[in-house]
Amino acid sequence: MSELSTFHKDIKAILGQVRGKTRPAVNSAMAEAYWLIGQRIVEEESRGSSRAV
Repeated sequence: MSELSTFHKDIKAILGQVRGKTRPAVNSAMAEAYWLIGQRIVEEESRGSSRAV
């Protein structure tokens, strides 16, 4: 039974490590997506002119 408990602890630790690495990458990707969406909205609103009207 202790092997199963160690197994589960190991899996939990692995998932915790991966979450720690994943969170900053996802945050960065989402920030980039929001930036690009905002840029696209500005382009659409300005209808191709160099300045918004």
